[in-house]
Amino acid sequence: MSTEYKELNDDWINNFDKTDKLYQDFYKDDLYYINIKFVYINRNNDIEKINMESYLMTTPNYISREEIIQILKKSSIDNDRQYTLLSILKYNITLDADDIKGFLYSDEERHFLTIIKNIDAISFEKTINMFQDLNDLILVFYEKSRELKELNPNNSTKKIYLHQNNKKTIKKRYKD
Repeated sequence: MSTEYKELNDDWINNFDKTDKLYQDFYKDDLYYINIKFVYINRNNDIEKINMESYLMTTPNYISREEIIQILKKSSIDNDRQYTLLSILKYNITLDADDIKGFLYSDEERHFLTIIKNIDAISFEKTINMFQDLNDLILVFYEKSRELKELNPNNSTKKIYLHQNNKKTIKKRYKD
């Protein structure tokens, strides 16, 4: 019994691939980089400076605690002024492709901004390719005040002196 193999018609696969490429921007994908924005606030509560840099994540969708601490140490000093961290905000767009049209025409509020309360690992959710540039990590810094430490004596550490007691205790003995 001989079987002849006919050439498979794979045109439909090629057509599907072409059509699929048109919608590639609407598929969710891992985040490999984010924008980190640094907001510096002076003692008068005025925004003094805003910096932005792109950050390439070592693990997709994830920034480890050690990486965050490294970023904070590097960015806590600007123009010979020392700043303390006031807040960490994460902006992550989590829309599905089916929800884009409804999001544009709806008055419903969506909250993509979240407050990070602890300095710990930060994970981002997968985002539609078209919106990946909009994902941010916002670090807000407040200027440290040197004068407050000098004016307020309660902010300094006090020395504790331990005095050695040289008195000896003498036991009285009773005779029976």
